[in-house]
Amino acid sequence: MTETEIACQLYACVNQAGNSIDKRRYLIEISGIVGSLAHDLYAENYQPGRMTAFAVQEPKLREIFAPDFRDRLAQQWLVSLIRPAIERTWIDDCFSNRGGLGTHSAIIRLQHFMRMPIHSHFCQMDIRSFFPSISRQTLLALWKIELARLPYPEQTRNQLNAVAQRIILQNPIFPKPALSGNVALLKQIPPHKSLFHGKPGIGLPIGSLTSQFFSNVYLNPLDQFVKHQLKIRGYLRYVDDIIILGNEPAILLEQLRQIDQFLTVHLQLQLHPDKTVLQRVVQGANFLGYIVFPHHRYVRKRTLKALRGRIYFFNYLFDPVGYPHGSKPQRGTWAQWLALHQLTPPLKPEPIILMRILATLNSYYGQLIHADTYHLRRKIYHDMLDPIKRYFLPVDASYGSLRIKKVWLASPP
Repeated sequence: MTETEIACQLYACVNQAGNSIDKRRYLIEISGIVGSLAHDLYAENYQPGRMTAFAVQEPKLREIFAPDFRDRLAQQWLVSLIRPAIERTWIDDCFSNRGGLGTHSAIIRLQHFMRMPIHSHFCQMDIRSFFPSISRQTLLALWKIELARLPYPEQTRNQLNAVAQRIILQNPIFPKPALSGNVALLKQIPPHKSLFHGKPGIGLPIGSLTSQFFSNVYLNPLDQFVKHQLKIRGYLRYVDDIIILGNEPAILLEQLRQIDQFLTVHLQLQLHPDKTVLQRVVQGANFLGYIVFPHHRYVRKRTLKALRGRIYFFNYLFDPVGYPHGSKPQRGTWAQWLALHQLTPPLKPEPIILMRILATLNSYYGQLIHADTYHLRRKIYHDMLDPIKRYFLPVDASYGSLRIKKVWLASPP
């Protein structure tokens, strides 16, 4: 692959990056970044740079390592070229980080399995500290198998291999990452879940596109084992969240044991001993943010708690006296946006602020609409929005999403 071809592909990756904050930050430098990166990728000289480490609290406390803009372009370039060929070898019931096979597809598939007469019970399991426990050498061996299957000329495979190997073998804590956000939260992360305390050669950083992709490469042998050797028809996986279904609890427990043994022997992983659930299908499964039943689903209480906290914060922005305990977001797009604009409550209901609030509210409504939550969606609008309700209206009678009242889009009174 020529340097010019690589540069064109990188520009396509830039266009796919949307209107991110980092893209706007480097807008003037993009031409130089793409040119330099294309040269390194062509010459097989690419080296990943320093990462930024921070902690997030939603949906749970986790350690995130974010690559810089240049490295994200390299990762996107790599994955865009290798994904089509490699994904074809994965089972249909692997749902994580795949186009058109996200959380809702996984839930629909689980409900399909739950409705089968041959599935009266399910066994749900979780891999213990999955990303911090991945062996980079094992992953490298699995990658080399996939590399040989790629339908590219030798030069292109060598270029892809140079990037993939350096990303896989990269130690996220060297060079020492920049720390961002609430640094105290990083210290609260248990050592076995932190790459700062990991063993040499162990662990992939959460927060990288390549980590998401290579996690499926890493667990593909497990998927093949379950489907083709254990011959479990009712099986699906989303990242490290696994469910198997059947009619006999004893058989499910034996299959659980065999899965745990395979993970230990072949992938140096273990199932979490406290996160295994065996129960009847009619009791529902706590899966991917929902309580899933054969014919319906509900939203988890944790999601509603987070929504209430965000609504309280929005009310605080306009009425800090009436809502004095509004918790300012520590990470995410809201925290970044507030830091850039340096706003001090009480705010005026300007269109730019209302549109950002609307985007957050509708992201929650977008999750709620996939569950049996009509009465809940109606209640949120009428009873929970409180003062900020004056700025919004339901789009339709289903309360599937909200819109800003036209009077507030023109100019604030």
